Amino acid sequence: MLDIQREILPDSYLLILAPDSTSPDEIKLSRALHRASRSNKKAVWVDCSLLEALSADAIDLLLAYAFHLRCQNRRLVLCHVPEQVRHHFLNLDAASQPLLVASLLDAVHEDDYVYQYVRP
Repeated sequence: MLDIQREILPDSYLLILAPDSTSPDEIKLSRALHRASRSNKKAVWVDCSLLEALSADAIDLLLAYAFHLRCQNRRLVLCHVPEQVRHHFLNLDAASQPLLVASLLDAVHEDDYVYQYVRP
């Protein structure tokens, strides 16, 4: 399943997902997203660059937390999403899609733009 590294950044909370064959479920992802959502950070970044795929349960968790954070005027930003998963997210209606960016650098630029020019 997944191994998760956590980094608390000045304005964001970063989760780096990595493959882990010893864990059969998404308990680690659920706990990591819960902890990140309880932080006071304006964004939660999830780096998927080490993954080739995500399970349906992991996708559902990410969508649930994207909605949860959006309700708090915060955001879930997914970086380096595997192509198959990317297509799944892009087939959702715009209101249900998490923010997808190519890299963590793009996530930084997206946060800078949103919080300097869009939000008061």
